[in-house]
Amino acid sequence: MSLIGVSKFEAFFRKAGSLDIDKSDVRRIYDFTNEVIYRLLTVGMKNASLNGRDVLWYTDLPITEGLEAQIQEFRELNEELDLEGILEAITKMPPLKLAIGEDVEQELPNIAGGILMALIKTFKTLEPKLKNPQTAHWERAKVIFETLL
Repeated sequence: MSLIGVSKFEAFFRKAGSLDIDKSDVRRIYDFTNEVIYRLLTVGMKNASLNGRDVLWYTDLPITEGLEAQIQEFRELNEELDLEGILEAITKMPPLKLAIGEDVEQELPNIAGGILMALIKTFKTLEPKLKNPQTAHWERAKVIFETLL
């Protein structure tokens, strides 16, 4: 991760949730986001298979109304910060059983951004005055996401 990428993530977390992150948090961001996306893709593959397709479509993904709202908030915020190129690197997945449709590939950076928006709101909900997430905050957030997704 380049310093430019780190500074963009720092700006994003500051703007979206008044949170200060550092270089070590960027690795956590990558890991966390990839894990959640992989879970979404795994469920999406099951849905595509049940529908008799060998290509995963965006509509196969279990995108909830809440996550969709976070994706929209990210889109609006990303216009100012231009994180899309950085988020494309996050969404490099191990091979899946089904092909990923073009619509899914195009939306992966926005999904990653929506997940980050949800993560920031989770941090702030758990501890409203939080300024700098620590390991315990990351662990609690991960448990919440694993429980819900």
